[in-house]
Amino acid sequence: MTWKTLPMVRFLLLAQGILAAGLVLATQAQAQSENKDDLLDRQRRLLEVQSQKTEADIRAVLSEAQRLTATDPALALEKLRGALAKLDDDNALAAKRKETLTRVLKDRIRVTELAERSRDTEKSPALHPKQEDQKESQKDELQRSLDHIRTLRKDGKMEEANQAAKELLKKYPSKTAAQTAARTASAAEFLANSRSIRNDSRQRTAAVSRDIDRSATPSAGDIEFPKDFQERTKNRAAVNTSAKEKAILKALNTTVTVDFKNSKFQDVIDTLSTLIGQPILLDQNALEEAKITYDTPINLKVKGVTARTILRKILGEFSLAYMIKEETIQVTSALKARETMITRTYNISDIIDTGGLDTLRFGNPGISAVQMVQNVNAIMDLIQTSVDPDSWKKNGGQGTIAFNPSTMALIIRNNAEVHSALGTGLLK
Repeated sequence: MTWKTLPMVRFLLLAQGILAAGLVLATQAQAQSENKDDLLDRQRRLLEVQSQKTEADIRAVLSEAQRLTATDPALALEKLRGALAKLDDDNALAAKRKETLTRVLKDRIRVTELAERSRDTEKSPALHPKQEDQKESQKDELQRSLDHIRTLRKDGKMEEANQAAKELLKKYPSKTAAQTAARTASAAEFLANSRSIRNDSRQRTAAVSRDIDRSATPSAGDIEFPKDFQERTKNRAAVNTSAKEKAILKALNTTVTVDFKNSKFQDVIDTLSTLIGQPILLDQNALEEAKITYDTPINLKVKGVTARTILRKILGEFSLAYMIKEETIQVTSALKARETMITRTYNISDIIDTGGLDTLRFGNPGISAVQMVQNVNAIMDLIQTSVDPDSWKKNGGQGTIAFNPSTMALIIRNNAEVHSALGTGLLK
């Protein structure tokens, strides 16, 4: 029997060896596959980083070239052509995005060449060099003053900000920016004084009430507010804004300088999109209704204005508008944009409350109804002069604002940008 079982044992041992070898090979193959997937994933992430860096570099070159065009167009051309050469050699960007950026750079090169030729053939400057330098210096000083006023307001130094705004108006009485800053300062000062009067009234009345009831009633605190005061302030909770929407709003506030001369509509939009680092989507149906093609020529030259202002200027000429929807900037018809405007109410009873017989035991020595109306008008004026002024109907826009005395609330109809600014700033 031994000689019969020996081959069987050998067969089993051989099969076991083959099976073990197969398992080893399978494990190695799986490990190799996983390593290959890891390598592909790392390569993909590396390409994404390289693409982001390329776009950031091109964005920087566009901004610098636009700044140099007025003073040294030759250097601006050198930088633009260098960026175009680097873009040609880039292998990280997607083909469609690379094509878009190539068109943008070529259009900027064309416009800059026109500026260089115009400068070379110009015989007499419009301004004497000293006058031009003085004008630029005034612009820079005005901008620094406005930035300083905004910083003071942000830090809560309202008195200093208001004083700075008044001095700025005296120095530049014909400048629209100085006039707007002064109006905002006046309204803010009036509102602050009204709040101060209201708080003083509450403090003094509460003090009198405590003195009268001190012998019989335990003190309720240093000051008595209405029982529903916290509930009122909750009514003005901040509007929920996603991180992406905040990034879009910040990008639209970016100050840029552009010079478009017979530039194609598509190239203009792509240039702005690249400068602010946010995609801008076009509604093809809206473009067709406005009889606009991607090749429609655009002419615009502005310096130091926000991207939102440029967009409105360009789109407004074709009865188009932009809106923030689904966390993107979308270009559509002005009618559709108006239809998507949002109406919200903002309770401001805690700001303009006149006291009321139900909140004080011994009458109402607080702010009169007339002063309440003045407070409401001051708040509404402050909003319309400081929060996207061009969007309001009184300034030529579509936004409206009204006060409902029965609910002590502002009823505001405007775009998502304005509501975001109100919910996170003035009416927070």
